[in-house]
Amino acid sequence: MRDRDLTSADVAEFASPRELMEAEWAPCRYHCPVHADVRGYIELAARGQFEAAANLVRDCLPFASVCGRICHHPCEANCRRCEVDQAVAVREVKRFVCELTGVRAAVHKADKQDLAKVAIVGAGPAGMAAALELARIGYRPTVFEKFPVAGGIPATAIPSYRLPRDVIRQDTDWIFAHGVDFVPNCDIGKDKTIADLEAEGFEAVLIATGLADSRMLPLPGADHKRVLPVLTFLTDVSFDRTPDVGANVLVIGGGNVAMDAARTARRLGAQVTAMCLENEEEMPAWDWERDEADEEGVTFLFRRGPVEVLLDGDKIVGMKTRKVTRVFDGEGKFSPEYDDNDLQNIPCDTVIMAIGQTANLNFIEGSDLTADDRGRLTYDSATHQTSLPEVFACGEIVTAPGSAVEACASGQRAAKAIDLYLSGRTIQIDDALPPTIDKIAPATAEKVLKVERYGVDTEQPEMRITTFDEIDHNYDPEIAVREARRCMSCGGGAEVLVDKCAACLTCLRVCPFDIPVVTDVARIESSLCQACGMCIADCPANAIIARSWSPEEDLRQVAAKINALTGERKIVAYVCGHHSPATAWGGTLEDTIPGVVEEYLPSMSRLSAAEILHTLEAGATGVIVVACNEGADRYPTAPLRAAKRVEQVRELLDEIGLGAERVQYVAVADRGRAATREAMAEAADRIEGKVQESVESE
Repeated sequence: MRDRDLTSADVAEFASPRELMEAEWAPCRYHCPVHADVRGYIELAARGQFEAAANLVRDCLPFASVCGRICHHPCEANCRRCEVDQAVAVREVKRFVCELTGVRAAVHKADKQDLAKVAIVGAGPAGMAAALELARIGYRPTVFEKFPVAGGIPATAIPSYRLPRDVIRQDTDWIFAHGVDFVPNCDIGKDKTIADLEAEGFEAVLIATGLADSRMLPLPGADHKRVLPVLTFLTDVSFDRTPDVGANVLVIGGGNVAMDAARTARRLGAQVTAMCLENEEEMPAWDWERDEADEEGVTFLFRRGPVEVLLDGDKIVGMKTRKVTRVFDGEGKFSPEYDDNDLQNIPCDTVIMAIGQTANLNFIEGSDLTADDRGRLTYDSATHQTSLPEVFACGEIVTAPGSAVEACASGQRAAKAIDLYLSGRTIQIDDALPPTIDKIAPATAEKVLKVERYGVDTEQPEMRITTFDEIDHNYDPEIAVREARRCMSCGGGAEVLVDKCAACLTCLRVCPFDIPVVTDVARIESSLCQACGMCIADCPANAIIARSWSPEEDLRQVAAKINALTGERKIVAYVCGHHSPATAWGGTLEDTIPGVVEEYLPSMSRLSAAEILHTLEAGATGVIVVACNEGADRYPTAPLRAAKRVEQVRELLDEIGLGAERVQYVAVADRGRAATREAMAEAADRIEGKVQESVESE
């Protein structure tokens, strides 16, 4: 990304400025190709602030809704919660908040888009991500696309049962809203040339066409009309052009695209065999792709290689295959070997070649652009420049095949290079990252509350193969909040201000994870801290601060909500996220209690006595603390600590004559809106009675 504020204006109010100065990142963020603030948006989701969460996602990830469906989620693979139970379902939470906001996601255009014109060839994730970044800086990018829609492979080849088309349009329409122009049905190299673009006043051109063609094998019989390139097959289906497939389809390949082809052919009514060189463990397809294909009735044939398409007259009747003895050499390089004495004929009437994609370099014609011996566009990976300095490249046309989020990262980096070039600066991109924290220590992991990961409902296989409707359903708001609360906020916890620390041992006494070490001052190891906030809330010297949240900023938000209330009742209810509400939109409740602001917290552990008092100072006539029973909060002893803080505040209010009843503590055992609302309503009535009594006594 370019150098700018980490968050958009809508999100900045929720994010701690300390986020910008972190010395180290949580592994989820570190391993995300676009380095999205995973911990930040999961925290916002855990508080029911769905719109803010979605905006924070989109600040780094332009194809947020798409990646909520198809991302390979390296954030989850590196989630430290894996040491406790299972990774947080980051992709599913991201999908929920982004699809909830949809086209209403915040758009923040540059004040002026009066910088140079930039042409981008290819409207896939790489090209569109670059276009968005350039538009945000103040350029006016124009994206040229040979297809009638934007989105690249996700829009033209990924099946709709995995990625509905309206989800893609959410992202592309949002990108266009930032001032990105779009020219569909324009094939650069055929309808226009690179020289034409430069003649039209574009001062830089970015090639982001990806791997647009399917690789084929020069087998005997492979020129038959029913030997289909996989991208042609998938694109025909995407655009409702019925491909010519028979009843018995053989898909050759073991990658994710091969799985898409096999599962699509099943939905067209065919029996499908997927044959690949690899064994089950070596297959490049993601495990879940292979498993879902297996559930849908795809038959797998491992360690077989194609030899010849068998014909009977003008019909395909099978594929001659041979045994594969190895796929990779001793160094792990692709180097298959075969046993030609082990031959087998596989019956089929249609063959889909899904052995990889290759670049289409038609746009090179008539230009000084060059290609390497692999058929890739020649470019400098440090600057993204091709053999023509004003022509840049990004995405799979120059990188290894990857995912949509990796393509976005490549496009963002190329946009930075173009900006440096057009502004007359040296193209030098700093790719250095902060360090990442280690895995959670076993002793600490044992103390973390184990909470089973919330899955998403999936259509049954026998129903899935009858339709191209989506197969995975979305979270509902309540489940999204609960899953987000499983996040341990790694690296975002406590930091001791040593010049203020009195070594009083309070932090050591209240920490449920035994993390602080106190000598002359307290020390809290960030890789061990679980971000419960108890030490921050209870430190008598205010010598401990949070790395990833700001109580002061939270209070400002609450004060604004108090001021927005009309009438004499102005009560703030701090509610444990265990009681996540059935929200309708961005955290808005359908059955709010008149005169009561509901502020949902991931845990009651962070709410300090000082914050309760400051809430009253901000204009609240009362405060309700709605906790859950011990064991239900995500942190041990959190309800107990919250109850003690409330009691401290009540005693103080009594001493100064304001009345303890202005602050109410209720512990609700049952999940669900009804029980929580009833408890809050009763507590609000008690507070209102006390306030009225005080007014009458005056």
